[in-house]
Amino acid sequence: MLLATESRGELIENRHEGCVAVVGEDGLRYRGGRWADRVFFRSCSKPIQALPMLLLGLDKLYGLTDEECAIMAGSNAGEPICTEVAERLMRKAGVTDDDLVLRPRYPSHEPTRLAALMRGEGPRKIWHGCAPKHVGAILVQRALTGSGRGYHLPDSAAQRLIRCTVSLFTGTPYEKIALGTDGCGVPVFGVPGDAMARSFLCLAAPDLIPEKSFADAARRMTGLMHRYPHLVRGNRYLCTVLNAADGVVAKGGASGVYCFGLKKERLGVMFKIADGTETAWQAVTARILRQIAPDGHDALLETLESEELIGTTCRAIRSMAGETIGELRADFTLSRA
Repeated sequence: MLLATESRGELIENRHEGCVAVVGEDGLRYRGGRWADRVFFRSCSKPIQALPMLLLGLDKLYGLTDEECAIMAGSNAGEPICTEVAERLMRKAGVTDDDLVLRPRYPSHEPTRLAALMRGEGPRKIWHGCAPKHVGAILVQRALTGSGRGYHLPDSAAQRLIRCTVSLFTGTPYEKIALGTDGCGVPVFGVPGDAMARSFLCLAAPDLIPEKSFADAARRMTGLMHRYPHLVRGNRYLCTVLNAADGVVAKGGASGVYCFGLKKERLGVMFKIADGTETAWQAVTARILRQIAPDGHDALLETLESEELIGTTCRAIRSMAGETIGELRADFTLSRA
């Protein structure tokens, strides 16, 4: 299914194919493309992966603040306000750089990266957007085995519990979840598109989760994402705008996958842009929202359709001089299931 096109001058230069699945309590509501194919969550699963830490009460054990819990559900871009929270989290958790399997990197937030380069600083692990997620997994592994070592291995106690949580939220049998390795070195989970959408329905409507302890943890985590939306990604990013909106919980992942849940409408949404682009996320999200929940999100839609967020294209494609030289359009129509 064609989700978005990019034009430059007289030509359509890029065509972005993909799939969409929208589910409600009664199952699939809207669909488009190869929605039944298995798709890797990538970082979309972070709010779910962070739940075992809350479930085991490790936030209380280590005296973590709400901010330090919220950042474990995010992929922060390395802005100072996020780095400060991540550093506090590591100190309280007793986790050092040597404990993290991921590699050092520069912040993906361009002004912060340029400032670090101007200061002559080298890359750091704390600047990796997945560092807080790794800290959470280390704490879970430590609680279950007495040591955080091996937390990243697929058969570790931490990753087995995380996979069980993914199974619960997606309704996918444990053994049917596809496994791969994410870019940060921990397991990544693949499920059908409608199952992935179901997981965000559960985040938006935790009363649908049969296990009360998991429901309580999900309710708390989504509340933290609303209170601290900038810790999910950073300032002026799509994830921040969506989680700051009334009744929306959202998280993006690498290679073009995005998920969000609508609380009032009790809907879960996933879409995957097949070529892995992320620049079309904003326009595709707005187009889906227009079709499945046209009422009650006027302010959010105004933002999505008029403001230029970091890393995504609202509509205008601009040159480095700031001149409008093309347009990104998302005008697909979803089919009712």
